[in-house]
Amino acid sequence: MIGAIHSALSGLTAFSTQIDVTAHNVANVMTNEFKRSRTEFVAVETGGVLPVIQKNESAGPSILNNTGYGPAQLELSNVDLGEEAINLIISQRGFEANLQTIKTADDMLGSLLDIKK
Repeated sequence: MIGAIHSALSGLTAFSTQIDVTAHNVANVMTNEFKRSRTEFVAVETGGVLPVIQKNESAGPSILNNTGYGPAQLELSNVDLGEEAINLIISQRGFEANLQTIKTADDMLGSLLDIKK
């Protein structure tokens, strides 16, 4: 039961990191040449997951921008708001599942302690 709580806490931390990364991407959607990041979960041998943040170096769309010295190509952000919304939904559901795991383990420990009395 303690292992389940440890794994669930690890999951909560990982999904919290994923939410932070997604929020950073959304906050910079209008920043020229911004490269979005993504979170990948890596299993840990002792149980749980470790969030690994990777930067997506693909180019964003380019537009022709009129500068004071004439037209120039300008690269926009490569953030896709639709994909970021999906990431937030997945993170929310993962967060809820890990919270439910902690609640269930807590209930089981409580029942076990009641039986031992």
